[in-house]
Amino acid sequence: MKQRLGLSYRTAKKVPKQGNTERCLVLRQQYALIMLPLLETRRRIINIDETWLNDSTYYRKLWFPKGEVCSMPTMTVSPRISVIAAIDTEGQVWFALTQCNTDSNVLLTFLNH
Repeated sequence: MKQRLGLSYRTAKKVPKQGNTERCLVLRQQYALIMLPLLETRRRIINIDETWLNDSTYYRKLWFPKGEVCSMPTMTVSPRISVIAAIDTEGQVWFALTQCNTDSNVLLTFLNH
């Protein structure tokens, strides 16, 4: 007979960024009004995005005894990884990983290479 230890598995949640404000929705709509006619002319459009990963331990779900508070362990300092990714309307994809803050010089280097 299997014995249960009384542990429960719960998601450790982070507070999400509020990206659906009225201002953001209007900006996305204005962007679409510009981009849709360009796509109809068969122009090559390259979309570039930059993000970063500050967690390398990936504590998203943790095991804790039933009834105890699910809290994150003390955070260790690890290097932040910046990711730049690009895709064009023809399906080509480019990406770069760096361990630095992305500024205009880093983005220009990405575009040149």
